[in-house]
Amino acid sequence: MEKSKTFVFKKWSDKAMMYVRRVLAQLIDLVVGVLLLFVTFAYVTPFLVKLVGNAYAAVIAAILLYIFVYYLLQYPFMKNGQTLGKAFFSLKIITTDSKDEAVPIAVIVQREILCKLMSCFFICIPLFLGKPGGHEEATHTRVVSSKQRA
Repeated sequence: MEKSKTFVFKKWSDKAMMYVRRVLAQLIDLVVGVLLLFVTFAYVTPFLVKLVGNAYAAVIAAILLYIFVYYLLQYPFMKNGQTLGKAFFSLKIITTDSKDEAVPIAVIVQREILCKLMSCFFICIPLFLGKPGGHEEATHTRVVSSKQRA
C-alpha cells in the first residue's frame, strides 16, 4: 500500500503577511472613501444644487464636505497612529526619526494625501520591492504590527 502524499504549505513570511495586511488595509480605506464619495455625489450634491442654485458652487462644497467627513471618520484612528483599515488589521504608523515619539496627526494626513490622492501606483510600488514607499520616505514613517507577539 502506497503512502498518501501530503502537501506541506510553507508559512508566509512575516514580511509577506505585512504586505498583504497593508494592501488589505488600503482596500478598506479605499472602499470607505469610494462609498463616501458615492453618497456625497449621489445624494448630497443634488441637494446642494437645489439649496445653492449654482452647480459649480455645489460641487465645490460637496468636495470640501467629502474631505471633511472622510477625515472626521478617520480622525479617531489617526490619533492612535492608524487609519480605519490599519486598525482593522492591527497595523500602526510609527516614526523612523525616534522610536518613542508619537506620529502627529498632521503627518498621518500628509501620508494619506501623498499615498491616496497622489498616484499610489508610483508612490507605493517600492513597497512591493521591499523598500519604503515614497509617502514613507517623505514623512519619515513606517507601518508596523500593533499586536504584541509572545
